[in-house]
Formats: sequence, C-alpha cells, structure tokens
Amino acid sequence: MRSTLIVSAIQTFRARGLHAQYLETLGPDLRERIVSLIAGQWIPVELAIEHYRAADGLGFDPATIDAIGGEVADRVSKSSLSVMVKMSKSVGVTPWTALANAHRLNDINWRGGDVRVWKLGPKEARFDWVGQPCARVPYFVISFGGFLRALASLFCTKAYTRVQSDRCSPTSISYRLSWA
Repeated sequence: MRSTLIVSAIQTFRARGLHAQYLETLGPDLRERIVSLIAGQWIPVELAIEHYRAADGLGFDPATIDAIGGEVADRVSKSSLSVMVKMSKSVGVTPWTALANAHRLNDINWRGGDVRVWKLGPKEARFDWVGQPCARVPYFVISFGGFLRALASLFCTKAYTRVQSDRCSPTSISYRLSWA
C-alpha cells in the first residue's frame, strides 16, 4: 500500500494528542519503521496491518475511529485538486462520479484486491472490497468507512456509511454508502 494513508493517520493522531499513546502500542523495530515513513512510498501490506493493529489496540469507540478515518481522508484530499473538487459541486458532480473511479483510486493506493460498487438507489451504493488483508482488523474496517464517508462528502451535502457486517470476512469488507 501507499504510505500516504499511514502518514496521514499518524498526523491525525498527533493533532489529537494521541501520538505518544499510538507509539507505545508499537514494538521498537516496528516503531522505527513506521515513524520513518514518508508519504507516497510503497510499503509492504504487513506493515500496514501492524499499523492498523496498533491503532486498534488504542481501544477507541467506533465513533472516534470513524472520525479519525474521516480526518485521514480530509488530509489525503487536501491537494492542488481540492479547489477543483469543491468547485465540481456547483457543476453537478456527485459521489457517483467519484465511485466510478473507485478502481483507479484503489490502484493508486493499493496493490492486489479489487473493489466493486453496486448502485442500490439514486443516492445509495454498496462498496465491496475483496482481497483486502487489513479487513481482519476492526479499526481498519471502521476507519475506512469514515474515509469513504468523508470522500463522498466532497461531492454532496452529507454522506453516511454503514459496515455491512454480514458481507465481511477476514479479507473482504462491504459498506452501504448514502448521501443527500
């Protein structure tokens, strides 16, 4: 996976005053590898799994994890394109536009696995991600839901996500995404 997601998560922990607590959940070797990451690197998925396990060990409630996932999405989306994204709302771009690019976005940040988007209604979708090794870590599942919600919110007034637990496995996750 791309290290950008982990670097953004660490920045979010730092901004929330949780950085030291997060570092304590990592062993010394792992701590060194993770704190030396720079955004944009390809890293082994095992390192990502360890990051999410460490975050899971912090024991946050689901609402906090979801909010952190949303903050990570906000950090990742802040780029020279963010102005264009905000302007796109005025020309009728919707979350469907972003969801149509789900494969491309996945390929930019992850190697392996696949995503599929199902249209459930005019403003409702199901987002399935198979072959995702981090799916076995509850923190990842919840925080990615917050990440999806925040990205969809770039193109609508309000977005909502809900994990579809009955469709999840140790290597797949599913969300119901809706918006107004």
